[in-house]
Amino acid sequence: MANPAKDESSRPVVAIVGRPNVGKSALFNRICGRRIALVFDRPGVTRDRLVADAEWEGRPFVLIDTGGLGLEDGSGLQEAVEREADLAIASAQRVLLVVDGREGLNVLDTEVAKRLRRAGQKVTLVINKMDPGTQGGRSLEFQRLGFGQGMPVSAEHGLGVGDLMEHIGEAWAQKDRVKDDRTRIAVVGRPNAGKSSLVNAWVGIDRTMVAPLAGTTRDAVDVPARIGEHEVLFIDTAGLRQKRRVEDPLEKIMGGRTAHAIDRCHLAVLAVDAVQGVGLVEKKIAGLIQKALRPCVVAVTKWDLAAQGGEKTRGANFQDEYEEALRRGLFFLPDVPVVFLSSVKKTGLTSLGEAVTLMLKARSLKIGTGELNRVLLRATEARSTPVKSGKKLRVYYATQVEGPLPTLMGFVNSPALMSESGSFSARRMPLAMEMARPRQEVRLPVASAEREC
Repeated sequence: MANPAKDESSRPVVAIVGRPNVGKSALFNRICGRRIALVFDRPGVTRDRLVADAEWEGRPFVLIDTGGLGLEDGSGLQEAVEREADLAIASAQRVLLVVDGREGLNVLDTEVAKRLRRAGQKVTLVINKMDPGTQGGRSLEFQRLGFGQGMPVSAEHGLGVGDLMEHIGEAWAQKDRVKDDRTRIAVVGRPNAGKSSLVNAWVGIDRTMVAPLAGTTRDAVDVPARIGEHEVLFIDTAGLRQKRRVEDPLEKIMGGRTAHAIDRCHLAVLAVDAVQGVGLVEKKIAGLIQKALRPCVVAVTKWDLAAQGGEKTRGANFQDEYEEALRRGLFFLPDVPVVFLSSVKKTGLTSLGEAVTLMLKARSLKIGTGELNRVLLRATEARSTPVKSGKKLRVYYATQVEGPLPTLMGFVNSPALMSESGSFSARRMPLAMEMARPRQEVRLPVASAEREC
C-alpha cells in the first residue's frame, strides 16, 4: 500500500479560488505555462483540486487550482468540491481570489470573500477577463470585497500575469529548483471503473472525488505518495468511452487527457471493472499504453462484487478463469501483472504495490552488449531478415543506450528496411528500439533482431 507523501519542500503554495466560470483554470494554465486544467465555457468544469509544480523567473512554487465555489449543478458533488477548495486554502501561503471583470461583482464573490476572511490567509484579488478593449470601470465594484483594488489580468491573452506574479513573489526566497524525480503512475480506464477509489484506497486518504456518477473526475489529478523506496505521483484520469457514445464536447476533451496522461507517465495501471470485464474501451486504452511503450499493471477493481454473481463466481477456479479470459482480451499486452482488488474492502492493495514495485525495478533493466548480440545471432539463425527492392537488411550489432525506458540501439545497413513496428519486451518491460547506421561498416555474424528478449 502506498503512503501519502510528506511535503518536505519549502516551496511556497499558491491556491486559486473563486466562483464558477471566472477563468481560474485559464489562469492556472497561463501561470504554469502549459495546459493542465480543462478550460471550457461552462460553469463547474473543474471539480478536484489540481496541484502542479510551477516556476516564475527561477522561483519554484506549488500552484493549486480549485473548483468553483457556490455552484449547485444538480450532480450532488458541490459539498465535495468545496471541501477540496477548503483543503487548498488551508495549505496555501497565498490565495488568489479570481473574479470576472466583465460581469462585475456577483453575490457569490461576496460569499467566497467571507470564506477567505474566516480562513485568515493572505489574499490577492485578481480581476480576470480584462481583455484588450474591455472597459475597466466595473473593477471598482470589487473593492467592496475588502482586498484592495485588485490586479487586472487577462488569463486568455496573458496580460497582467507578469505583474501579478511579481507582486505575489516579492517575499519568496531565491532558491534553485529541485529536479522532479518522482515516478509518475497513470491510473486509466473507463468511467466509473473505480480509478479514484483505487487511488484514495492506495494512498490512504480521500485525495480525489468519488461518486457513483460516471465522469466525476474530469481533469487528470496528480496525487503525490510513496511506495516503498519510490516517491511516486499518481495521475488519476477521467474515464475514456467509445467515441460513438461521446456527444458532450467537454467529454471529448476529457478523453484526450487519458492519452496525455499515458504519454507523461512512467507506468500505467489499467483499471478493469470486474463486473464489466474487458471491452472495446479497455482494448483501446491498452493499445495506447502499448503504443507509448509504457510498462503496465492491470488492476481488476470491485472484485468484491464478483462474488455476488452466483455460485459459479464463488468457485475456487473462478479467478483463474477470469484472468485467462482477461488475458485473451488483452492479448497484445502479454505477461502484464494482473491484480484483483477491492478498494472498499481494502483487499489486494498490497499485491498491487508489489506488482508496481516489480515493474519499477524492471525499468532499470540492463542488458549486456554481449548477451544482447548473442540473442540477435540466434534470431538470424531462426528467421530471415526483410528484403525491400532487392536490398536485404543486415543488423551489425546492438547495444543498450540511455533512455526513460530500457532502449536498444541497433546498427544496420539501412534503417528504412526496419520501418515496420514490432513489439520488443524483456521481463514484462517494453523495450524501445532505435536504428542507425554505424559510422564505419562493421561485419558481425548478426543479421536480425529477435522480437522478444
